[in-house]
Amino acid sequence: MTMDSDAKRGDNLQRDELATFQDELDSANKVQQKSQQVEVSSEHGRETGRNRNFFKSLFNALKGIFLVLVRERNMRFHVGFALVVLAGGLYLGLNRSEWLWVVIGVFLAIYGEFVNTVVEAVIDLMVDKRYHPLAGLVKDVSAGMVLVSVAAEMVILFIIFQPHLWHFFGIQTDFSRFIHRLKG
Repeated sequence: MTMDSDAKRGDNLQRDELATFQDELDSANKVQQKSQQVEVSSEHGRETGRNRNFFKSLFNALKGIFLVLVRERNMRFHVGFALVVLAGGLYLGLNRSEWLWVVIGVFLAIYGEFVNTVVEAVIDLMVDKRYHPLAGLVKDVSAGMVLVSVAAEMVILFIIFQPHLWHFFGIQTDFSRFIHRLKG
């Protein structure tokens, strides 16, 4: 008799577990359906839900890049500097591996500025125009991150452009001669 009652108890436990699992699936489906619905912010009257398709996501990403370029003076400086580096690299005839390092260096600084802008915006949103020492610390560290990424960019660009510029101005060193012998 205990075997039958144990089997019934086991069956009841399995049914309870299945019912609990089904309830969890139903609630997850409800949450997913709610997240797919268009949510509109009552304060600003704009959509706050997820993007429904790739092109909407792409549009929002491009809008974000445009807004950073318009609002952030330092980002405009980084992009302008990147264009100068691009022109200089084309003029001096950098090879493929040199371009790789130049691109890494330039985008490292631009990426750092993007992250800094996001951090500052989130901190401003959180503290709502009140001073908080931790908010100041986070903003300072974020700005320091940009400074470090720009320093890394400058080191990379100096290493890449130095032999080309010295050769361009007629300054001969063993390294600049070696670089230009590699080019043929």
